[in-house]
Formats: sequence, C-alpha cells, structure tokens
Amino acid sequence: MSTINPLERRRLGGTDMEVTAVSLGGAGLGGIFGPVGDADGVAAVETALELGINYLDTSPKYGDAERKMGLALRGVPRDSFYLSSKVGTHPDKPGDYSAETAAWTVERSLEVLGVDFLDLCHIHEPEPHQLAQALGPGGAMETLVKLKDDGVIRSIGIGVRDHTLHRQAVATGHLDVCMMVNDYTLMRQEVIDMFALADEKGLGLVNGAALAMGLLSGRDPRTIGTPNWTPAAEEVRSAERVHEWCAERELPVLALALQFSLRQSHFDCTLIGASTAAEVSGCWEAIQFDIPESTWVELPTLLEQVRLNSAPIAAAQEPRSSGDAVHRKSIEDEVRQEQ
Repeated sequence: MSTINPLERRRLGGTDMEVTAVSLGGAGLGGIFGPVGDADGVAAVETALELGINYLDTSPKYGDAERKMGLALRGVPRDSFYLSSKVGTHPDKPGDYSAETAAWTVERSLEVLGVDFLDLCHIHEPEPHQLAQALGPGGAMETLVKLKDDGVIRSIGIGVRDHTLHRQAVATGHLDVCMMVNDYTLMRQEVIDMFALADEKGLGLVNGAALAMGLLSGRDPRTIGTPNWTPAAEEVRSAERVHEWCAERELPVLALALQFSLRQSHFDCTLIGASTAAEVSGCWEAIQFDIPESTWVELPTLLEQVRLNSAPIAAAQEPRSSGDAVHRKSIEDEVRQEQ
C-alpha cells in the first residue's frame, strides 16, 4: 500500500502557512530526553531542512533548543521555512502570562533564533488560572494580538493538554492554531473531541508528542525518562503492549506510531521531536515503511486494549458509565473511518 507523503503541504487552518505534514518539534533539541550537544542539535535541524521539512517549532522552555535552532538557521532564507515559538514558560519568568512578559519573551526568542518575525506564537502550557491571566486585561493575548497586527508574529496558537483551556482560548476569537499534546497516539485518542470545533472555527491542528513522549519511539519503554521526568507506570505498561503487538507482526513501533498520526486527516501537521540527524533520518525511514493494509484493519482492537484516558489504565479496561462507552465507540468509529 502507499504511505502518506511526509512532504505533503497542508494549510494550517486559516493561516497562510502551508506546512509539511511532518515537521520538527524542538523539545528533543533542548534535552528533554537526554543531553544534546550543539553539533547534534544543529545537524538535526539541517537534516530536517535538507529532507524538505518546512516547519520548525520550539519554545524558551525547551532548554537551549531556540539557540541550537537559531544556529542551524543562520544563512537559511527566511522565506523557505515556517517557525513558531511560545510565551508563558520562559525559564527566567516561568508562569508569567502577562502582556509585558509576553512581549519580553517574543523579543528574546527573535534575538536567539536570529529572525525578524515568528510565523506562529503559542500560549504555552498554562494552568487554568494562568490562562485566565493570559486572556484577561493586561494578559499575553493582548500582546500577541498587537504583535500580529504589527507583523512581528503572523498567527496565534495555544499548546496545552487540557481541552477546556483550548476551548476557552478559541472563544476569544483570536486563535488560529491548537497544538495538541500527547493526545493522539496509539495509546490515547482523546483529541477526537476537538475535531468538530476545529472544523467549525477553521482552526489549524498540530499533533505534538505523537510518539507519547518517546514511549513509542522504538526504544524499550522501561528506559524512557530522565532525572527530571519519568513517564507514569500505566503509560509504560500500555506502551509495552504496543511494542509486543508490533513485534508479533515484525512491525517497527516507530513506523506504526508516526503513520497512525499522519493518516488522521484532521491534523495539518505531525511534529517529530528528533534531536539528532540520525533520529530525523530514522523517523523519515519509518514514515516510508510499508505497513500492510491488514495491520490497519486489526489496529482498532489493539487501541481498545491499550487505551489510556485521563483516568488510570486499570479504569480504562471497561467503561465507567454509558457515556464513557459512547465516547469510546465514537473514537473507534473515527479511527476506522480514517484507516
């Protein structure tokens, strides 16, 4: 069967951005999965661009990812790529979603990245009370709207796990893009409840953490984590079952995880969090891997077995209520339609 073209250009919602279906996220460059030297980080970005990837996402929160990305972009024509960063999580002013700090953060991101404008700027990982600050008088959204009017940023987004917060940001009428986080993987498909809203409002949807924060990268799930972050035990167990299922079929987990995201037409873009040239190339090869059609027919059964919701995995083995059962059926129907 034919695979999805990773260089297919997809319009990012109502923005002017036509991004490649597969694009590069910057969290890995900043060392979230382990130390990354400058040479490796720069080579990862350069390899992505050489392959034809045209959209790069980063954040001040991702360690020195912005600096590495900026080094790689020196001398690269600005009109050959799209670039996004974020406000609200700068390590020097964490949790500050004020208009003043948002302006300060964007200014520093532009300087570190070595560019004059951002194609997209997200409000990053707010808690409910922080989003209230960001959307209220004197909040970050005021700055982002002004910067958009001035051409310093071209579009506005939000990147956060909580769908309620996405909906609150959408209700302002200023949002162009929603970046979903670890919500559409082989282990979770909770993002499906956002698809109708995105269609209604013409929002761009980006799938971040399609590899479940590295658990579906192909590495042993039990080895994933750093001194600063360790995946929950139920997530590791779920990922182990996915690995077993793929091993029984001689199928690379990485290939199934990435192609699962790419086959979901509601997403304009899937981000890969590669931190080295080898990892970028490995993702590229996985996307090209020929997965038999029979695998996609069998896949919904696996998804039901390993699915994680917001509740612990033990509670996910059978519906907690008739409403949960209906929600699960809608997920299975959506997945089958896409497959």
